[in-house]
Amino acid sequence: MPALLAVIAERLEPFAQSFRILVVDDGSTDGTAAACARAAASGLPVEVVRHETNRGPGAAFRTGFLRVLETADPLDLVVTLEGDQTSDASVLPRLLHRVWEEGDHIALASCYLYGGGIEGTRLHRVGLSHVANGLMKKALGLSGLATLSSFYRVYQASALFALRDRYGEDFITTRGFECMVEVLYRAARLGLRISEVPMVLDGSRRVGRSKMKVGRTSIAYLRLAARALTGRL
Repeated sequence: MPALLAVIAERLEPFAQSFRILVVDDGSTDGTAAACARAAASGLPVEVVRHETNRGPGAAFRTGFLRVLETADPLDLVVTLEGDQTSDASVLPRLLHRVWEEGDHIALASCYLYGGGIEGTRLHRVGLSHVANGLMKKALGLSGLATLSSFYRVYQASALFALRDRYGEDFITTRGFECMVEVLYRAARLGLRISEVPMVLDGSRRVGRSKMKVGRTSIAYLRLAARALTGRL
C-alpha cells in the first residue's frame, strides 16, 4: 500500500492540482489502515473509510463514491484503482486527458483494446475473461467498448452525480466484481460519454492473492445480464 500511494502521488503532482486519496478498507486484515495512517502522517493527503467486515467490491466502490460526492464539484475528476498494483499507473495522464481535455465523462484503462494486453496471468483465466467480456458486451448492448470490468478509471464527478440522481445512493446494487459492469451499463443508459485507453495488466506485479473467484464471478455476470435483459437493472 505505501508504494501504491507514493506512485499515485507521483503521477498526480505534475498536474499542479490539489488532490486527495481516499482508501476504502473493506474489512482487510493486512494493516491497510495503519499503512495509510503512516502515509497521512508523512504529509500525503490520505483518508481511510473502513468497513468492519468484508462487503465486496460493489459496496467498497459505493462507499467511496458517496464519500467523494459529499464535497466534490461536478467538474472534479475521480480516479479509481485497485490496490493490488497490477494496473499500470503510467497510463493515468492519458486517462485524465480523455476526461479533462476531450470532454469524456468516463475513461477506463483497457487491457482488451489494441495496444493493451494481459501478462503474468494463467492462460485459462485470460481465456475465461475474454469469453465473459464478449458475452456481456453482447447481452448489455455495450459492443462499442473493448473492456467492461476494468477498475482503473477516471470519472468526471458530474457522471457520478448523474448516476446517484437517477438511481439513488444505491446506484451500485451488485456486490462482486460485476459492479463495474453495472456502472458502465447504467452510465451508457444515461447517455454519458465513455472512452478507453490501452493498458497492459500485469498479474506478476500483484500484491497479495487475487480475490476473484472465477465460478462465482461468472454466475454474478449471468445474473447481471438477466436483470438487464428483463428490464430490472
